[in-house]
Amino acid sequence: MQAKVRLKALLFDMDGVLVDVSRSYRRAIEETVLHFTGRQIVPGTIRRYRYLGGFDDDWKLTRAIITDSGMEVSPGRVIDEFQRRYRGERWDGFIAEEPPLVQTRTLERLQADGRILGIVTGRPEAEVKWTIERFGWKRYFPLIVAREKTEQRGKPDPFPLQHALSVLGIAGRQVETEEAVYIGDTVDDMAAARAAGLWAVGTVPPDADRAEHERHLRDRGAHLILDDLDTLPDLVDSFGERLALAAATNEQEKTA
Repeated sequence: MQAKVRLKALLFDMDGVLVDVSRSYRRAIEETVLHFTGRQIVPGTIRRYRYLGGFDDDWKLTRAIITDSGMEVSPGRVIDEFQRRYRGERWDGFIAEEPPLVQTRTLERLQADGRILGIVTGRPEAEVKWTIERFGWKRYFPLIVAREKTEQRGKPDPFPLQHALSVLGIAGRQVETEEAVYIGDTVDDMAAARAAGLWAVGTVPPDADRAEHERHLRDRGAHLILDDLDTLPDLVDSFGERLALAAATNEQEKTA
């Protein structure tokens, strides 16, 4: 493992990483399922689906829960009910209640030394732009790869991350895979990062059990787990050393 790793691009998932969606997306899922099935979701259901992988898309996850409850509802109807709650009529839905998970000054530090910050997410682009404008983050994220740009190849497919690096290359900002990191909170985020050849850094959402969540992220290839996104600048500055330490710790655990 290299002692020194120079990171040129920091790519972020949005939900559960930059923004706390524990009472917005989750609530939209719960209420949409209730609308169609008449039943409350058993606590922990959404997290269990997430850990299975392949459910990075909240619309897909919502429909899967409805289908597994014994009902058939078209994707369009599920999306309409979900968005009525989440986005609202005039951006006054649950999206307006989401708090940030990172301080603006942290983004300022991360952008130092010419690093590129980008968002690679399954959110629709309009919702990404509305959210970063709400928090005053527009200037920190010149690169956005949202749902519309994934060509229906969302995570865990590596395409969205590969596309992000391609966009940077076209813009004259060539970044090799080993010079980029993807920060995400789901098993699909970790799988996509590893498949794309990027460094995979996992985070634990506020509503998750830390030990269980960390185990799932490591099982899907997380190189490092971050406790607090506001500590990311320090991790970036010592990235190679942290990787070496994590690798040594993993070897010790295997031989213990």
